[in-house]
Amino acid sequence: MTTTVIVILLVLIVIFVGWGISIYNRLISAKNQVSNQFANIDVILKQRADQIPQLVAVAEKAMEHEKTLFTSLSDARQHYFNAQDVNEKIAASNEMGRALKGLIAVAENYPTLISGEQFTQLQIALSEVEDKIAQRREGFNDATTEYNTAIQMFPDSLIANAFNFTSLPLLEISEDEKKYDGIQFK
Repeated sequence: MTTTVIVILLVLIVIFVGWGISIYNRLISAKNQVSNQFANIDVILKQRADQIPQLVAVAEKAMEHEKTLFTSLSDARQHYFNAQDVNEKIAASNEMGRALKGLIAVAENYPTLISGEQFTQLQIALSEVEDKIAQRREGFNDATTEYNTAIQMFPDSLIANAFNFTSLPLLEISEDEKKYDGIQFK
């Protein structure tokens, strides 16, 4: 009888360990999917960061008194390049996006600047990069939401907590991007 109890306990232990390994592997897979999706975005975020010096150089000539705007844009770019992990890169990316939107908004007050060929080409290139970011942001946010949900749901949360899996931030849409002021005729 004791042999039967021992066998049953061993079988239960093997099942429990197998179940834990299965959950752990699923969480690792979800986390790796988030990393993969962010790597796809990271390439484009770097392109956007690389365009900033050109945009600033062209705009600086026309907008001498907008130094704080250029400083915040430059700082945001530097924060992106200095970011060490996904969380820092996402925060820097959001900061860079806000600064770029501010530059474009202020540039509209300078007709000679926005009518210039260099600025127009840079603005088109930046717009294309922003479109690519928007397309890839959806995949990243889906993968991140799936991962965050997995580490919060019971019983997966037991394994997630034991192995220090932590929630990851989403790539957010800025408040300016969410606003819709209707069609503006000028």
